[in-house]
Amino acid sequence: MKVEDMIREIPELARELVGYEALGGGLCNETYKVQTKQKAYVLRINSRQNEYLNLTRRSEIEVMKKAYRAGFAPQVIADDRPEHYVVTEFIEGRMLEKADLADENIKTMIMDRLKVIHGMDGQDRTCTPYDLIHGYLKGADSFQVKRPDGLNRLLDRVDKIAHQRSNDKAYNNKFCHNDSFLVNMIYTGDQLQIIDWELSGIGDVFFELTLIPFTNQFSEAEEREWLRLYFGHFEEDAFRIFQDMKYVSMVREVAWGLFYSGLTKDNEHHDFDYYKFAEYCMERIDQGIYQL
Repeated sequence: MKVEDMIREIPELARELVGYEALGGGLCNETYKVQTKQKAYVLRINSRQNEYLNLTRRSEIEVMKKAYRAGFAPQVIADDRPEHYVVTEFIEGRMLEKADLADENIKTMIMDRLKVIHGMDGQDRTCTPYDLIHGYLKGADSFQVKRPDGLNRLLDRVDKIAHQRSNDKAYNNKFCHNDSFLVNMIYTGDQLQIIDWELSGIGDVFFELTLIPFTNQFSEAEEREWLRLYFGHFEEDAFRIFQDMKYVSMVREVAWGLFYSGLTKDNEHHDFDYYKFAEYCMERIDQGIYQL
């Protein structure tokens, strides 16, 4: 269905429609800013990835509504067909950038948001980093995407890390956003709003904590300070776990790239080379570099 036809089907968008434009920043879903005479909305047309991860869009909507009530996510406006689309209010602000991490107030704000998310409960929704890896690979296999040489070796280490992490009762099995990259954080000038909750679920806090550092090339000193900021103190054991979970994060990127290379091979909306991205991540891992 064309985006124009979808907009006409949604009363909140079709009423007094002025126009719409594509929003950048994401590689998975199609996202548009829709302007009416009264206000602006965001229309997200969902990809099929959640079908392969056993995550329903309806449960995602419930998480989004809970986060909105807590004050750090956009309001859901229309969700009649959650497997196909969701409409939220448009938040005036900007995506965080790497340079923002030099601002101690913004870093503290990020940590405060993550801590609240990790304290969320009552969500019948599980999404561990290992679920993501194996779900993406299962999807890639269904699209007959060739697995790169050496992938099984990476998966063996991931399995060992998963076994080790299963003993952590304090920071494993906690609710996580699981996609808390800077592009999913909207800074309004005095607040931080979190968007894109599609991978949220019960997971591992340490996996969540790696997402910003490994995509922004933190130094070892910056990683140590990042952990100190979250936990209030620094421990070498936590740093070791953090390094293991950076490895898991890199392997997740490999699996994600392989999956999307199959999912989007006939999709005219994407010109990103997902397979080459997966190979790039594997090369980095082989070099002992767990950063993008």
